[in-house]
Amino acid sequence: MALKTWPIIQAYFKNRNFAQMEINSFNQFVDWKLKDIVEENKQIIPKIEEVKIELSDIEIQKPKLTEADGSPRVISPMEARMRNRTYSAPIYLTMRLSRRDVEQDVKKTYIGELPIMLKSNRCWLENKTEEELIEVGEDPKDFGGYFIINGSEKALMTQEVLASDRVLVSEQAQEKIIAEVISTKGAFKGRVRIQRSPDGMLAVSFPASPRKLRLFTLLKALGLNSDKEITDAFDERIEIKNDVALNLEQLMVKDQEEALDRIGKYVAPGQVIDYRLRRAQEVIDAFLLPHIGQKPEDRLAKAYYLTMMATKAVERSYKLRGQDDKDHYANKRLELSGKLMEHLFRYSFKYFVKDLKFQIDRTITRRRKLNISTIVRPGAVTERIKFAMSTGNWIGRATGVSKFMDRVNYLAPLTDLRKVKSPLDKNRELYEARDVHGTHFGRLCPIETPDGPQCGLVKNLALMAEVTTESSEEPVEKMLREMGVKLK
Repeated sequence: MALKTWPIIQAYFKNRNFAQMEINSFNQFVDWKLKDIVEENKQIIPKIEEVKIELSDIEIQKPKLTEADGSPRVISPMEARMRNRTYSAPIYLTMRLSRRDVEQDVKKTYIGELPIMLKSNRCWLENKTEEELIEVGEDPKDFGGYFIINGSEKALMTQEVLASDRVLVSEQAQEKIIAEVISTKGAFKGRVRIQRSPDGMLAVSFPASPRKLRLFTLLKALGLNSDKEITDAFDERIEIKNDVALNLEQLMVKDQEEALDRIGKYVAPGQVIDYRLRRAQEVIDAFLLPHIGQKPEDRLAKAYYLTMMATKAVERSYKLRGQDDKDHYANKRLELSGKLMEHLFRYSFKYFVKDLKFQIDRTITRRRKLNISTIVRPGAVTERIKFAMSTGNWIGRATGVSKFMDRVNYLAPLTDLRKVKSPLDKNRELYEARDVHGTHFGRLCPIETPDGPQCGLVKNLALMAEVTTESSEEPVEKMLREMGVKLK
């Protein structure tokens, strides 16, 4: 039987690059995600109000090298290895500087360097034939998917994280049931948690929320004004109706304003009522379920989402549903090089924006002429990216993310690109997390894992497993609407 399957396996690897998923991930980051990050920070308004900078059209060129005399020229990966240089490409950004709404300066500005993955669509080696690769000093059997930082080859280790925007129900001590979701929007990750106590009361917590905030108080603040509207948002089953009636009985607020004031007293204590109400609305929009939206018109959708979470918690308390398994691979996501670079670039770009504001304020207070060339410091982005990639210390306190790539034999670099690292603490027991789970079948190798403290936390992808890159939601939503699916 085994002999019959070999031709299939050989055919699978014949026209397939081993590092293709890493390359696809990096290409997606360069082609789409960079634009999104610039879009998040497109307007910069420093402390001095009349000045404004607008950012647009980010462009990543192919790798270049600036020599000591200032002349730029093309650099090949082999030259970067030999001369201990970084294989990186310049980043250009269109910046518009206006003062008192009058445009003063428009410039395509160099803002820093981005390390480029070998064989990606910004690399000089892309689509080269075997003869052309040999000509530039490359091994035609090399698969790419790694970076060259200061002459060293660095591979980014795939990170295993809990899936965002997915509701998980769990049971805790003293019969408390918790339904929680990690809501993600850009760089912000907020954990929203609904807790059902043994007496049937539902409380909710989210970043910046009051402690022990009643769920139904929040639903009123979100725009479900009458008791009927709240009841209609829930299921018709008797167990759920029972809990809803219980919580409505204990509801101390009469209308939306009173509910908002309850939150406002916590987020803006001692302020006048108008400010308290406005601040409460700002907190709800920004920090509560940001993946649904951060505008006032998204509040009703958030209310319905919370009722869905609460329903799951109630169902669990009446044994109508099981607990969700955090170790089930449907509840996990793998972050490849592109996603890791996205986190890193977003952090570096935020620092660049902060530095830009500081430079503008400093230039104006010193009464110097304000133009784009004097306020941009390209090192702000470059240094942060290079530091993280050369040390492996990523944002979010993750360590060992970038790894010096072994070239002991042909298999060593292959395993570096297939490793999957869990962010869990290696010094804790965590028996369930280290165990082989049924859903690993065909995805992760059950044998290949290190001995000692990292056992079960560092895993390897199965030989024929592939990780897909994320795709846009809009086409699916459009298709569902065209098919007549109505949003509640």
